[in-house]
Amino acid sequence: MSAKPTEPNASSHQTSSAHDSGAGSEAEIPLQQHNLFSVPIWRSSLPEMAPHVETLREWILADWQAGKFQRHANGYGYQTPPILYEDAMLKAHPELAVLKAAFKARVDKILRQRTNHTTYLLPESYAFMAWILVQTNEDWVNGTWHDHYPAAISGCFYLEMPETEREQEGALAFHRPGAPDTFVEQVQYIKPKQGDFVLFPSQIVHRPQPCPSAGGIRISINMDAFVHWRHWNEDGKPRVHPERYGMLVENSLDP
Repeated sequence: MSAKPTEPNASSHQTSSAHDSGAGSEAEIPLQQHNLFSVPIWRSSLPEMAPHVETLREWILADWQAGKFQRHANGYGYQTPPILYEDAMLKAHPELAVLKAAFKARVDKILRQRTNHTTYLLPESYAFMAWILVQTNEDWVNGTWHDHYPAAISGCFYLEMPETEREQEGALAFHRPGAPDTFVEQVQYIKPKQGDFVLFPSQIVHRPQPCPSAGGIRISINMDAFVHWRHWNEDGKPRVHPERYGMLVENSLDP
């Protein structure tokens, strides 16, 4: 993925804390955590996207039927370039701005769950990228294992999930970090439903499962969030002046 990420617009359990984005308080953001290999994976609904889902689906299906999705043109499968959150796309498809804001709100909430030394750092989700993946039942569809580092949090919004004969078809598969262990499952799965939003740490290795028995197509909008960590002195003041920090953030977006 060569496109530049874009700056943001101005056993299971629930989590909540203070939130400062325009998507409502964090307590109102649905976020369910699952632990796979002790790695947190989050599943969320997107009520803010309900009025826009059909518009998105119609646009993607129209481009798909018009042959605008080229096989392996931009990576695995029928995948677009990662430009959905660039200004021109947001202007042409305002519903993408709603999805971007929803992603940022959930990333901000997830980042407040951090542990270890990062507890003492202030996270700022500063840049995002997104792309579309259309998956068919064709026999060549078998994605490679990969991660999304150096992004911090990745997400998949499932617009279309076809019926399949087997449970793991079309699932999102995660590979256990570390060396192989004879006594531990190496692969675990999250099977999303249509409308689900699944988020996970970008460094975990994963892939979408093929769906050879599907009668339709599988459509996901996939995205990455990039994070800066602000360092603080012992007196609680930032090491970098806020204006200088803002300039560093802006410069970091240059290729």
